[in-house]
Amino acid sequence: MKPGTLSMRIKKAWPILLQPLLSLLAVLVGIVSFVLVASGKPKSTKAPDGPAPSILMVGDSLSVGKFGEVLQGHLARKYPVAAYASCGSSPEHWLSGEPDFITKCGYRQHTQEADVFRDFAKGRPPRPTLTPKLAKLINRHKPTILIVQLGTNWMDRSLTDEQMSTYLDQFVHEARRGSVEEIIWITPPDSSLLRRTQGKVHALIRRAARRDGFQVVDSREVTHYVVGKTGGDGVHYNSEASEAWARKIQDDLDSKLSRSVRELKFSRLKRES
Repeated sequence: MKPGTLSMRIKKAWPILLQPLLSLLAVLVGIVSFVLVASGKPKSTKAPDGPAPSILMVGDSLSVGKFGEVLQGHLARKYPVAAYASCGSSPEHWLSGEPDFITKCGYRQHTQEADVFRDFAKGRPPRPTLTPKLAKLINRHKPTILIVQLGTNWMDRSLTDEQMSTYLDQFVHEARRGSVEEIIWITPPDSSLLRRTQGKVHALIRRAARRDGFQVVDSREVTHYVVGKTGGDGVHYNSEASEAWARKIQDDLDSKLSRSVRELKFSRLKRES
């Protein structure tokens, strides 16, 4: 074979031999380019949730007892909680513009600093205690969510519907003047002694909820008072019944709290964007 002929064949075959190498090189270049471009993109970061919403809970004698203890413990598993309960109190007693109310039948207070519990022991009445004002509690604890268990003592009082409605509006207004963004009101449970008037109080609270924009947990849906079993006076619940009531409303309360927390986070992100 002539040298010139061999040289010509190699020249003709070279493009055919080189084509697979060029294709492989093109693939490698594409992969490297993709990696470089991807690494140059800013990584998406999840916006911080911020601190967990804190809760202030206020109540009457039902929260002084086992109900308040159980519910307070349940809430504290997820949120910072401060709790105050004053036996015999109604919404107006917590308002700044109203006369001081001194309870002589029981008081509960839970804060990060200390716990105070004053109830009947060995047949002796507890030490008289001043009911704190809502505005001062909010200023001290800076809660995001307010949980209210009040209204029981309205069921045997001579206040008019107009007076109670006015107190409800004032209570909500005073709460929202501070740090409170959400309010959840736990209505009184069933009472065998005061069934004639408990419906009126429930209706007033529900109308105020629609008017003032807060949420309601209806205790009557999960309670039924049986004298001798639930308690002895037709109003107050014994420890077993109080705990059962607290546990039965937990799902509804947790659902409302979760919705409130989501809305608060959304509002916070919207303000920060």
